[in-house]
Amino acid sequence: MKKAISVFIIAVMILGLCACGNDKENSNEFYDDSFYNEFPTGDEIFTVEIDKNPQAVLTLTDGSEIVIELCYEAAPNAVANFIAFADEKIYDKMGFTDVRNNCIVMTGAMEGEFSAPYYVQDEVTDNNLSHVRGTVSMIRTSNSDTLTGQFFILTKDQTHFDSRFTAFGTVIEGIENIDKIAASEKDDNGKVAEPVGIEKVRVKTFGVKMPLPTIILN
Repeated sequence: MKKAISVFIIAVMILGLCACGNDKENSNEFYDDSFYNEFPTGDEIFTVEIDKNPQAVLTLTDGSEIVIELCYEAAPNAVANFIAFADEKIYDKMGFTDVRNNCIVMTGAMEGEFSAPYYVQDEVTDNNLSHVRGTVSMIRTSNSDTLTGQFFILTKDQTHFDSRFTAFGTVIEGIENIDKIAASEKDDNGKVAEPVGIEKVRVKTFGVKMPLPTIILN
Protein backbone atom coordinates (compact mmCIF):
# COMPACT_ATOMS: atom_id res chain seq x y z
CA MET A 1 0.00 0.00 0.00
CA LYS A 2 2.73 2.49 1.02
CA LYS A 3 4.79 1.41 -1.95
CA ALA A 4 1.91 2.20 -4.30
CA ILE A 5 1.62 5.71 -2.89
CA SER A 6 5.38 6.27 -3.13
CA VAL A 7 5.52 5.13 -6.73
CA PHE A 8 2.68 7.45 -7.64
CA ILE A 9 4.22 10.46 -5.87
CA ILE A 10 7.57 9.90 -7.57
CA ALA A 11 5.79 9.68 -10.90
CA VAL A 12 4.01 12.96 -10.19
CA MET A 13 7.23 14.72 -9.22
CA ILE A 14 8.92 13.83 -12.50
CA LEU A 15 5.89 14.49 -14.65
CA GLY A 16 6.76 15.88 -18.01
CA LEU A 17 3.11 16.03 -18.98
CA CYS A 18 2.78 17.93 -22.23
CA ALA A 19 -0.34 19.56 -23.54
CA CYS A 20 -2.01 17.88 -26.45
CA GLY A 21 -1.96 20.40 -29.28
CA ASN A 22 -2.23 23.46 -27.06
CA ASP A 23 -1.59 26.67 -28.96
CA LYS A 24 0.13 28.35 -26.00
CA GLU A 25 3.87 28.55 -26.51
CA ASN A 26 4.95 27.81 -22.96
CA SER A 27 3.72 27.45 -19.42
CA ASN A 28 4.29 31.10 -18.50
CA GLU A 29 1.55 32.23 -20.88
CA PHE A 30 -1.01 30.36 -18.80
CA TYR A 31 -0.22 32.41 -15.73
CA ASP A 32 -0.23 36.08 -16.59
CA ASP A 33 -1.35 38.62 -14.03
CA SER A 34 -4.85 38.79 -15.47
CA PHE A 35 -5.42 35.20 -14.34
CA TYR A 36 -4.36 35.05 -10.72
CA ASN A 37 -3.38 38.49 -9.41
CA GLU A 38 -6.79 38.97 -7.76
CA PHE A 39 -6.80 35.56 -6.06
CA PRO A 40 -6.77 35.88 -2.25
CA THR A 41 -3.77 34.59 -0.32
CA GLY A 42 -3.47 33.35 3.24
CA ASP A 43 -5.29 30.68 5.21
CA GLU A 44 -8.92 31.75 4.82
CA ILE A 45 -10.95 29.86 2.24
CA PHE A 46 -13.96 31.75 0.93
CA THR A 47 -17.12 29.75 0.34
CA VAL A 48 -20.69 30.34 -0.80
CA GLU A 49 -23.98 28.61 -0.18
CA ILE A 50 -25.09 26.32 -2.97
CA ASP A 51 -28.16 24.19 -3.56
CA LYS A 52 -26.57 22.02 -6.22
CA ASN A 53 -22.99 21.04 -6.92
CA PRO A 54 -21.40 22.58 -10.02
CA GLN A 55 -20.89 20.29 -13.00
CA ALA A 56 -17.95 20.32 -15.39
CA VAL A 57 -18.47 19.11 -18.95
CA LEU A 58 -15.27 17.97 -20.64
CA THR A 59 -15.74 17.71 -24.39
CA LEU A 60 -13.10 15.55 -26.03
CA THR A 61 -11.77 16.06 -29.55
CA ASP A 62 -13.74 13.05 -30.80
CA GLY A 63 -16.98 14.69 -29.63
CA SER A 64 -17.54 12.46 -26.62
CA GLU A 65 -18.11 14.00 -23.19
CA ILE A 66 -17.15 13.44 -19.58
CA VAL A 67 -19.39 15.05 -16.98
CA ILE A 68 -17.91 15.63 -13.53
CA GLU A 69 -19.89 16.62 -10.46
CA LEU A 70 -17.66 19.02 -8.53
CA CYS A 71 -18.22 18.13 -4.88
CA TYR A 72 -18.10 21.54 -3.28
CA GLU A 73 -18.54 20.46 0.34
CA ALA A 74 -15.66 17.99 0.06
CA ALA A 75 -13.07 20.44 -1.26
CA PRO A 76 -14.41 23.97 -1.89
CA ASN A 77 -11.04 25.56 -2.64
CA ALA A 78 -9.99 22.83 -5.08
CA VAL A 79 -13.36 23.21 -6.82
CA ALA A 80 -12.89 26.98 -7.00
CA ASN A 81 -9.43 26.50 -8.46
CA PHE A 82 -10.68 24.03 -11.08
CA ILE A 83 -13.46 26.43 -12.06
CA ALA A 84 -10.96 29.29 -12.37
CA PHE A 85 -8.83 27.19 -14.74
CA ALA A 86 -11.88 26.17 -16.76
CA ASP A 87 -13.28 29.70 -16.96
CA GLU A 88 -9.92 30.95 -18.20
CA LYS A 89 -10.03 28.12 -20.80
CA ILE A 90 -6.66 26.85 -19.67
CA TYR A 91 -7.77 23.23 -19.97
CA ASP A 92 -8.95 23.72 -23.55
CA LYS A 93 -6.77 21.87 -26.07
CA MET A 94 -4.95 19.89 -23.41
CA GLY A 95 -5.12 16.13 -23.26
CA PHE A 96 -5.07 12.99 -21.19
CA THR A 97 -1.45 12.09 -21.76
CA ASP A 98 -0.34 9.84 -18.88
CA VAL A 99 -1.68 6.78 -17.09
CA ARG A 100 -0.28 5.20 -13.93
CA ASN A 101 -1.03 1.68 -12.70
CA ASN A 102 -3.43 1.30 -15.64
CA CYS A 103 -6.10 3.19 -13.71
CA ILE A 104 -4.82 6.70 -12.85
CA VAL A 105 -5.57 8.87 -15.88
CA MET A 106 -3.81 12.23 -15.68
CA THR A 107 -4.12 15.66 -17.29
CA GLY A 108 -3.81 19.38 -16.61
CA ALA A 109 -0.14 20.14 -17.20
CA MET A 110 1.09 22.88 -19.45
CA GLU A 111 3.14 22.69 -22.60
CA GLY A 112 6.84 22.95 -21.86
CA GLU A 113 8.40 22.89 -18.41
CA PHE A 114 5.71 23.18 -15.75
CA SER A 115 6.37 25.91 -13.20
CA ALA A 116 3.29 27.31 -11.51
CA PRO A 117 3.62 30.70 -9.81
CA TYR A 118 1.19 29.59 -7.12
CA TYR A 119 -0.04 26.55 -5.26
CA VAL A 120 -3.30 25.60 -3.59
CA GLN A 121 -3.54 24.02 -0.14
CA ASP A 122 -4.48 20.40 0.38
CA GLU A 123 -8.03 19.78 1.58
CA VAL A 124 -8.01 16.53 3.48
CA THR A 125 -10.90 16.56 5.96
CA ASP A 126 -13.73 14.40 7.22
CA ASN A 127 -15.78 15.62 4.26
CA ASN A 128 -13.39 14.14 1.71
CA LEU A 129 -14.49 11.78 -0.99
CA SER A 130 -13.00 8.32 -1.04
CA HIS A 131 -10.76 7.48 -3.99
CA VAL A 132 -12.95 4.98 -5.80
CA ARG A 133 -13.69 4.42 -9.47
CA GLY A 134 -14.73 7.70 -11.09
CA THR A 135 -13.17 9.95 -8.44
CA VAL A 136 -11.43 13.10 -9.65
CA SER A 137 -8.53 14.22 -7.48
CA MET A 138 -5.70 16.76 -7.45
CA ILE A 139 -2.14 15.85 -8.35
CA ARG A 140 0.48 16.97 -5.84
CA THR A 141 4.17 16.43 -5.16
CA SER A 142 5.59 14.74 -2.06
CA ASN A 143 5.30 18.11 -0.31
CA SER A 144 2.00 19.19 1.20
CA ASP A 145 0.03 22.14 -0.19
CA THR A 146 1.41 21.86 -3.72
CA LEU A 147 -1.80 21.57 -5.74
CA THR A 148 -1.88 23.33 -9.10
CA GLY A 149 -4.30 22.72 -11.94
CA GLN A 150 -3.30 19.11 -12.60
CA PHE A 151 -5.70 16.31 -11.75
CA PHE A 152 -6.34 12.62 -12.25
CA ILE A 153 -9.39 10.43 -12.74
CA LEU A 154 -9.55 6.87 -11.40
CA THR A 155 -10.94 3.88 -13.24
CA LYS A 156 -10.37 1.56 -10.27
CA ASP A 157 -10.63 2.00 -6.51
CA GLN A 158 -7.46 3.39 -4.92
CA THR A 159 -8.68 4.01 -1.39
CA HIS A 160 -5.11 4.09 -0.04
CA PHE A 161 -5.03 7.60 -1.57
CA ASP A 162 -7.62 8.77 0.96
CA SER A 163 -6.26 11.36 3.43
CA ARG A 164 -3.33 11.90 1.05
CA PHE A 165 -4.77 13.49 -2.05
CA THR A 166 -7.52 16.10 -2.42
CA ALA A 167 -10.51 14.50 -4.13
CA PHE A 168 -12.90 17.13 -5.45
CA GLY A 169 -15.24 15.48 -7.92
CA THR A 170 -16.74 12.35 -9.35
CA VAL A 171 -17.54 11.35 -12.92
CA ILE A 172 -21.30 11.03 -13.37
CA GLU A 173 -21.31 10.50 -17.15
CA GLY A 174 -18.75 9.24 -19.62
CA ILE A 175 -16.50 7.11 -17.40
CA GLU A 176 -16.23 4.71 -20.33
CA ASN A 177 -14.19 7.35 -22.14
CA ILE A 178 -11.68 7.34 -19.28
CA ASP A 179 -11.68 3.53 -19.32
CA LYS A 180 -10.57 3.64 -22.97
CA ILE A 181 -7.66 5.95 -22.15
CA ALA A 182 -6.58 3.76 -19.22
CA ALA A 183 -6.61 0.69 -21.48
CA SER A 184 -4.87 2.37 -24.43
CA GLU A 185 -1.34 1.68 -25.60
CA LYS A 186 1.33 3.27 -23.41
CA ASP A 187 5.10 3.27 -23.15
CA ASP A 188 7.01 1.98 -20.13
CA ASN A 189 6.65 5.36 -18.40
CA GLY A 190 2.89 5.46 -18.79
CA LYS A 191 2.83 7.99 -21.63
CA VAL A 192 -0.20 7.38 -23.83
CA ALA A 193 0.80 6.53 -27.39
CA GLU A 194 -2.07 8.55 -28.87
CA PRO A 195 -3.16 11.12 -26.24
CA VAL A 196 -6.85 11.94 -26.12
CA GLY A 197 -7.36 15.66 -26.54
CA ILE A 198 -9.69 17.88 -24.53
CA GLU A 199 -11.53 20.25 -26.85
CA LYS A 200 -13.00 22.33 -24.05
CA VAL A 201 -14.07 22.34 -20.41
CA ARG A 202 -17.14 24.29 -19.36
CA VAL A 203 -18.61 24.48 -15.86
CA LYS A 204 -22.25 24.88 -14.92
CA THR A 205 -22.67 26.65 -11.57
CA PHE A 206 -26.48 26.86 -11.75
CA GLY A 207 -26.62 30.59 -11.23
CA VAL A 208 -24.16 30.80 -8.33
CA LYS A 209 -21.12 33.07 -8.60
CA MET A 210 -18.28 30.95 -7.27
CA PRO A 211 -15.49 32.53 -5.21
CA LEU A 212 -11.89 32.71 -6.34
CA PRO A 213 -9.51 30.14 -4.86
CA THR A 214 -7.21 31.06 -2.00
CA ILE A 215 -3.62 30.50 -3.11
CA ILE A 216 -0.05 30.30 -1.87
CA LEU A 217 2.35 32.36 -3.97
CA ASN A 218 5.30 30.32 -5.17
